Amino acid sequence: MNKISIPTLFAIASISFSSCKTQGTYQSVHLGTATGTQLEAMGAELDPHFFSQNLTRQDGAKAEDWKLVEQRVKKMELQKLRVMVQPQWFEPVNDNADPHTTDVSKFTFDSPEMKSLYKVLDIAQENNMAVCIVIWGCPVHVAPLDPNYAHVKTSFMADPSKKDVWITGPTDYDEWAENYAVLIKHLIEDRNYTCVNEITPMNEPDGGPLLTSTEYIKMAKVLDTRFKTEGLRDKIHFNLSDNTDTRTFYLEDCAANLQEQADIFNSHTYIFGYDTPNDTIFKWEQNNVNISKKAGKKHLVGEFGSNQTVGATRQRDIDLYERGVLMTRLVLNFFNAGASGVSYWSLIDQYYGRDADYQQMQQLGLWKYVKEAYKGDSTYHRIKEDYEVRPQYYAYSLLTKHLKPNAEIYPIDLKDDFAIGTGFKNVDGKWVYVFANGSEDDKSLSLEDANMEGQFSVFRYEENALPQGDELIRASDKVDFKKGKLTIKVKKNSTVLLKQE
Repeated sequence: MNKISIPTLFAIASISFSSCKTQGTYQSVHLGTATGTQLEAMGAELDPHFFSQNLTRQDGAKAEDWKLVEQRVKKMELQKLRVMVQPQWFEPVNDNADPHTTDVSKFTFDSPEMKSLYKVLDIAQENNMAVCIVIWGCPVHVAPLDPNYAHVKTSFMADPSKKDVWITGPTDYDEWAENYAVLIKHLIEDRNYTCVNEITPMNEPDGGPLLTSTEYIKMAKVLDTRFKTEGLRDKIHFNLSDNTDTRTFYLEDCAANLQEQADIFNSHTYIFGYDTPNDTIFKWEQNNVNISKKAGKKHLVGEFGSNQTVGATRQRDIDLYERGVLMTRLVLNFFNAGASGVSYWSLIDQYYGRDADYQQMQQLGLWKYVKEAYKGDSTYHRIKEDYEVRPQYYAYSLLTKHLKPNAEIYPIDLKDDFAIGTGFKNVDGKWVYVFANGSEDDKSLSLEDANMEGQFSVFRYEENALPQGDELIRASDKVDFKKGKLTIKVKKNSTVLLKQE
């Protein structure tokens, strides 16, 4: 996750948006030109630490609590998971000195950490989701749960010359490629996880950097060659760059030098907030899209959140209702700018290490961890139950449930810095319209399309009308496209989704 919070502006051409005028008390809006990019997936990060690092803390979490994760993922209809893996989970010590000759017997595929990974992959497999496996890098300090490897204190591929960091890039790209290929081969061939169809080699490699762009490019080419040798390349997409928001040079270098290796590029962002106008968000992603397009590839947003960051584990607005509106506004801007998909960081609050202190708990989830874990926090007395959902859960679930892969994307310009709309035409010809109003004024809209007719269900994310518990937002009413017009009111600081019947 990125810690940078300085926005960058880009002066580049914009996609053709819709026209917008006022007729009476209603603002007339139209669909703009399609972005030309179909929606790949609505996703989220779900790193596999619940069984390995959280249950082992003995702070109140129980194995049966995982059923909540299974139920909520199914209910949300998430389409893709981005999943962390670390190399020592399955290769705590080097199998041998020759990276081109693998001794599979030395790999620990039954380690507690790997069993925890399988729990996440089981969810994806059962729900026909896609999975991107991200081997984070090479940790400098490790603590395997298997007592047989208690003597292992660092990844054998970590760079010992880099001090005061928790993770580095690999010192030997051939060993790294062997490690990665053995993992993926095991997951898709031995364990038959057809959900695993993509990898991202290293998380935010530009941070630090773990690898310079020159080093990363070399590593990716070695990895590509190894996957081809192992017969894996036609089964796995390479999702590359994974750069942080303001280091666009990294994406530019990858796009210029990895056209043959990349299937898609992605970037992360945590620089946009409530006072960031749509145009700034849009131009950031459009620049990424244009860079990727030069290499003949698409671009997606691999992580996103707000700019209210406090280190890597907190964002000050995490419990606010308004955050749901902001997250929706970000997503719509990304799609309007040509992004093919998004992945929210992250699905759940959890510890990434069983011995981690409270400040190290990742608290950016759509829902919380067990209540007792927050006992020393000022928010503790407001928490009603274990695994309590945050307001943004309802807002993001509206998108994951109703926006479907392969939909065509059409921007809708509301001529407002903080209000935005997008139309999604599904493969069955049915439409979904989404509006996010982050302004301080209600919006009365007249959506006009002479060729459109039919009835639409209306789903509203509004502060005083959120569901109870983890129930999803239900349709509150229905509206009709009559004589080429549909009128809808979008309250200030709210979102509305319209779904064609």
